[in-house]
Amino acid sequence: MCGTPHTELFYQQTRGTLQGREFWRCQNCQLIQVPAVHRLSLADEKAIYDYHENDPQDPHYRSFLDRAAVPLQSRLHSGAQGLDFGSGPGPTLSLMLTERGFPCAIYDVFYAPDTKVLNTTYDYITCTEVIEHIAAPADVLEQLLQCLKPGGWLVLMTKRWRDLAHFKGWNYRNDPTHISFFHQHTIDWLAQHWSLRIDYLSDDVVILQTKQ
Repeated sequence: MCGTPHTELFYQQTRGTLQGREFWRCQNCQLIQVPAVHRLSLADEKAIYDYHENDPQDPHYRSFLDRAAVPLQSRLHSGAQGLDFGSGPGPTLSLMLTERGFPCAIYDVFYAPDTKVLNTTYDYITCTEVIEHIAAPADVLEQLLQCLKPGGWLVLMTKRWRDLAHFKGWNYRNDPTHISFFHQHTIDWLAQHWSLRIDYLSDDVVILQTKQ
């Protein structure tokens, strides 16, 4: 995330199908990443996403996404326009926000790869359960922030690790498509780096605002 050379091997899986998988921690921003040698190919990664059942009509899935949508929409002006980055095989959050009067475009590297939507600016951008799949999160965040208007909102939904004891028993790290793991210090670092205001809403939802 921060580009520092000060990293260390934080954990290595010792059993299961991912035995030997390494997790390296940045000693500065506390981002943990899986090195390239232990990552899936793009084809294998997409094959896993193809099995995701993100049904826009599923009330439980909508309730899950509402933990990000409801606090976001309370901050938006009428008609605010946004982008759902990493919308997945069954775009749902974008539909929910559009239904509520906040039109939302979509982008997904596998399922909605039209990059023209990344060449405009938005009042808000959502990135829910996405950033943990990305090998270069700083580059992606830089790109997304360039797509936000002054005073715009960026919603990140990703679970945060706490300490080594928590990480060892953390099921979130067992998903082979999860390769970047944020700590609260990581969020603090990126907020300071890009001069963003932070609202921590839960252990996996953060809203960041750009300068007016």
